[in-house]
This record gives sequence, C-alpha cells and structure tokens, in this order.
Amino acid sequence: MVPLTALGVLQLVLLLEVKHFVCDGPLQTRRMVEEKSSYGQRLGLVHAGLHGVASLGLLGLLGIGWGLAAGLALAEAAIHYHIDFVKENVAKSAGLTVRDRTFWWLMAGDQALHHFTYLAMAAAVVLWTTR
Repeated sequence: MVPLTALGVLQLVLLLEVKHFVCDGPLQTRRMVEEKSSYGQRLGLVHAGLHGVASLGLLGLLGIGWGLAAGLALAEAAIHYHIDFVKENVAKSAGLTVRDRTFWWLMAGDQALHHFTYLAMAAAVVLWTTR
C-alpha cells in the first residue's frame, strides 16, 4: 500500500464528508431517525451500516488495503451508531425539540463528532501507510 500524499489525505476527507452528507441526508429516512434511540433496532443499525459500507467502498477506491479499509469501516459504523444513539436519547430524555436552543447545540455536537471520526480515519490511514 502506497502512503497517501497530502492531496490524497484531503481527497479522502472530502470523500468521507460527501459520503456523510449523502448517508445522513437523502438516504436517511424518518423511521431510521425514530429507531436510533432504541438500542439494537434494525433501522438504526441499517443507518450506521450504510455509513460503514459507503466508507469501505471509498477507502477501497482510494487503494487503501482491504484489511485496513474493513477495520476502519466497521469502527466507523460502530462509532456512528453510538454517537447517534446517545444524541437521540439525550434529546428525548430532556424533551428537546427543534425549537430549543439546546437541541441545536446537541445536533452540532453530534455532527462534529462524526466529522472528527473522519479526521481520525484519515490519520489512521496516514499512520498505517507510512509505518
């Protein structure tokens, strides 16, 4: 596996961000959102799984070895699932709605954690390919 150039790292992060937009936007259904607060519900798992599968495809397309790509994709899916689960349950237990300022802080924190995950994935690829 060839180490990524600085441009390659930026391309990876950009692709992960586009993937996030698609999976958290158009591909996410209302039922997925509703089921994210109940641990182990099928559609919450499907949502996180979509993120993992899409990341696996992106990493593979960029020439990242399949072992590393699979490990990162599985980790991302698990992390994504738990970030969403916690966010949904905090919002639900506090009775937050879109009309509450705290809801938007919670939503922004949720999204920031997802974006930090992508930076960590890119860092893992750099560290793995330069060792």
